Formats: sequence, structure tokens, C-alpha cells
Amino acid sequence: MRNGGSAETARTSNSLIANCMNKLPILGILVALALSQSCFRMRWPDDKAYASFERQGVPLKIIDTLIEGHSIHFAVSSRNDSLPTLIFIHGSPGSWFHYRKFMLDAELGKKFRIVSIDRPGFGHSDFGKALHLEEQARIIAPILESLKLAKPMFLCGHSMGGPVVVKLAADNPEMFKTIIIVAGAIDAAQEKKERWRHLMGKPAFRWMLPGAFRPSNMELLFLKKDLIPLQADFKNIHCNVRFVHGDKDTWVPIENVAFGEKMMINAQSLNSDTLHGADHQIPWKRFQSLKDILMALE
Repeated sequence: MRNGGSAETARTSNSLIANCMNKLPILGILVALALSQSCFRMRWPDDKAYASFERQGVPLKIIDTLIEGHSIHFAVSSRNDSLPTLIFIHGSPGSWFHYRKFMLDAELGKKFRIVSIDRPGFGHSDFGKALHLEEQARIIAPILESLKLAKPMFLCGHSMGGPVVVKLAADNPEMFKTIIIVAGAIDAAQEKKERWRHLMGKPAFRWMLPGAFRPSNMELLFLKKDLIPLQADFKNIHCNVRFVHGDKDTWVPIENVAFGEKMMINAQSLNSDTLHGADHQIPWKRFQSLKDILMALE
């Protein structure tokens, strides 16, 4: 009986070990996904942002406001409120804090009052709730209107921020002196099909995307359709337009620039800067190049 009992115990132990071994990888994946929901939100707490700017002696004001029932979060770095205003609109995913290097830069700070916005669905602006392009522009516009001064206003958008900038400029043709479209996705014909996005956009799979990548996937699905009606808005842009794009950008093809130049028939001026050897990550990998372009704005 002892021998029989020992054999049964061994089989039971082996079965338990096998079950644990089979379940642990799944458990590990689930734990990793749960943790990533917070780790990949791509935002900083306000107190840490204030502390970071204070250490470098740069004034910072973080503002929360409610527009059409949407909570919008943005930051203003201003050494002199009488300066022209430079506004950054981040890509997908992202947050206002991704432009802290520009906001902390002493030379840019002497030339501009700098604003960076958490777009709807990102950072601390209704995180996780992706909106269509038209809705985003409509919600952001009152913030920019409230920031208007007697001095010129410049609007800079990177990647997904590019079409948001286009829509804002088209809907508010007198607000901006110049818009800067950095690696902007504005041509529907250049959008990749990316069928995996449709799969990951379904409720059964959406939860697997960590943090900010979930609203990012949804808004990029929206964008593929939203770029079609945007074509009718290009003619309403009357300000100066500057394109900045890398010739090694494999995410958003440089052909977007030629499309924008063709469509913006009423722009005050059209200029483009091709950054040779640059990929999509221009604001971070080519900071100095973009800074030089921004410093030359008049």
C-alpha cells in the first residue's frame, strides 16, 4: 500500500507541477499586460513635472479645463507672456511631456511662450477615449483661442499631430501665422492597410494593447477614414506652412509633403525641409535640426 500510495503521490505531484508550468507563462503574460496598462500611459504626474522644471529654473504652469464635457490637460512654459506662442501637438501615442526638452531650452524660451497639449485620449486628457480628427480639433481650438495674444501664434504637429494641425488651421484660418507639419500623416493614399489594427481594435483583443497604445490604435483606425474629408479642408488654409520630413521615414512616407503642397493652394507660403537620413522620430533624434527651424520662424 505504501508503494502504491507513493506512486499515486508522485503522479499527483507531477500533474500539479505540469499544470503550474503550463499556467505560469499565461499568468506571466497577464501580469505583464496588467502592469503595462500603467507603465505605458506615457505621462508624468504634475508634481514631478513641476519639480523637473523648477530644478532647471524654467517657469511652468499646468492647466486642466473642461470643453464639451472633455477634460483637457496642457502645459505652458513662459519666461515672458508677451512673446509669440509656439504650440506643440504630439503624435500617437504621446503626451505634452514629450516636448519638455523644447520647453526647457533657453534659446527657444527667449523667443517663444511654449505650450504643449495632451490630445484627447492621451496623457491626462480623458485618457483612453480615442476621438475622431474633427472632434479633436474642435475640442482643442478653444484652448488655443484662450491663449491668443497680440503676438503671432505658431502651431507645430508631429505625426498624428500633423493632420490635427491641418484641421485646426483650416477651421481657424486667422489664428496662426505659421503651421509646422513634422512627419505628418496627411495623405490617405499613403496610409498602410495595417489589417492587424482592425483585429486589435475589436473588443475581444483590444484589452491586450498596453496603456496608451489602445487609444492610439483606435485613433489611427479612425484616421484612415478621417483623412478623406480632410482633403476638402486644405484649401481653407491661408497661413504659412512649413513641412519637415525625414527621407528615411518608413512609418509616414515623405510623399505626404508633395501631397500637402499640391492641396494647400491658398496657403500664404509653402516651404519644406527634408532632413537627410532622418526617420520618423524627428523631435527626439533630430532635436537640433527642428529647433533651428523653429528658431528661424518670424
